[in-house]
Amino acid sequence: MLRGTRSATVRVARRSFASYTGRVTPGTQSPTRRVPAGIARPDYADDGQPKTRGLLPGQIEVKNAKDIEAMRVVGRLAREVLDAATRLVATAGPGLTTDEIDALVHKETVARGAYPSPLNYRGFPKSCCTSVDEVICHGIPDSRELQVRVRVRVRVRVRVRVSTL
Repeated sequence: MLRGTRSATVRVARRSFASYTGRVTPGTQSPTRRVPAGIARPDYADDGQPKTRGLLPGQIEVKNAKDIEAMRVVGRLAREVLDAATRLVATAGPGLTTDEIDALVHKETVARGAYPSPLNYRGFPKSCCTSVDEVICHGIPDSRELQVRVRVRVRVRVRVRVSTL
């Protein structure tokens, strides 16, 4: 916005998928999966808006031994979930959907007593991100079937209450 007595009007062009030149197009999304009541929920779980603020740019948080051990435990949980997703992709073959990957990630995460961090973070509807071929990041799992020689990247993040470790 300009200051003073001047004003400006900006026209924003809307992009449609019709003009998109890539091969990946969105499929149909399944309903958002629910997290069991016994699992600790982050502050954004209900409305999608995070309430807590992180560090400011340039700030460094010094971790103590307990914090570092908690990070190791959570990292192992995330690795276990990612390994399960990798096994599914490796063994399923063509026809597997990214929504099926998300279902497995959700199931494996809650089975470990953790919350799938992407779920409802700023409105993200799924438990993991699946980026196929030219999709760079934050792909939303859907009904699109994976084909032979397709590249898929699965991003897993888990959140668990430290007191439950």
